[in-house]
Amino acid sequence: MIRKLTSGRWQVDLRQNGRGSKRVRRTFDTKAEARRFEHYMLARKSDQQVWNPNTDNRRLKDLIQQWYDMHGHTLKDGESRKKKLDDIATRLRNPRALSFKVSDFALYRRLRIEDDGVSSNTVNHEHAYLSAVFNELIRQGEWSEPNPLKSLRKLKLDEAELTFLTDDQIEALLEQCRLSSNASLYYVTRLALASGARWSEAEVVTIANFSPYRVTYNRTKSRKSRSVPLSKALYEELVERVPFDSCYSAFRSALDRAGIELPPGQLTHVCRHTFASHFMMNGGDILTLQRVLGHSDIKQTMRYAHLSPEHLDSVVRLSPLKD
Repeated sequence: MIRKLTSGRWQVDLRQNGRGSKRVRRTFDTKAEARRFEHYMLARKSDQQVWNPNTDNRRLKDLIQQWYDMHGHTLKDGESRKKKLDDIATRLRNPRALSFKVSDFALYRRLRIEDDGVSSNTVNHEHAYLSAVFNELIRQGEWSEPNPLKSLRKLKLDEAELTFLTDDQIEALLEQCRLSSNASLYYVTRLALASGARWSEAEVVTIANFSPYRVTYNRTKSRKSRSVPLSKALYEELVERVPFDSCYSAFRSALDRAGIELPPGQLTHVCRHTFASHFMMNGGDILTLQRVLGHSDIKQTMRYAHLSPEHLDSVVRLSPLKD
């Protein structure tokens, strides 16, 4: 921990290897110096430390903090991920890491589903987050035991229902977006429908993201930039309106006014599904769709392959039932 003293100097106060280890306190003239010292101390083992499993008293939260200091802070969702991990550790009663067993988490996820009412998908995410902590510490030589969650299989999930909007629904939705008090909603929705962007990508574009006649998304989930062509008319319409205001909540209201009901958990993502579905139904090819959507794995894109005209025609043509 770094804190500013009444003298104006900055103090580092930490336990290098978690609870029970030696406490280190050092004072510096600037916050930058204090941060460099903190990172240095957390990045190396104590010279006197003996990594004997019998004396390692670190608890889950200690490992989570170490993971965050060494790696988690570099992630786009690092802070929110750490909060979720801390919540998991609290619900598990923050056991000593060495005594944490696969059966502990198996029981935990059962109680999460039965008592807390969360979905299987949620506990699978929690499983992945906690397992990643152990994997990263193992890679960095900060955990010498096996990952306790390595042998636990994730829960099997039914394939999520992918809903896309019909032409009439698109028209009704855009009309409600046009009438919204949020001036950006109509244009963000148009951009998402036209380019298959995630809402978080479309909402944050600036004039620098546009060049005739395309939009380039930089702040993507995969951290890889991708460019998508736009019609000349849409391009000229959008460049006059950026930057956009946040309009996530306004989109929900527009859907309600348009009378459009979506499956649980699907809201703004319906624009992305709608683009992909119409792209394939109109004869697009799966590899182009993969590049436009920015999918790293073609398996993600193949969910839309069954909508292609060729697929539908072949089913009828090759069926054993001839009228």
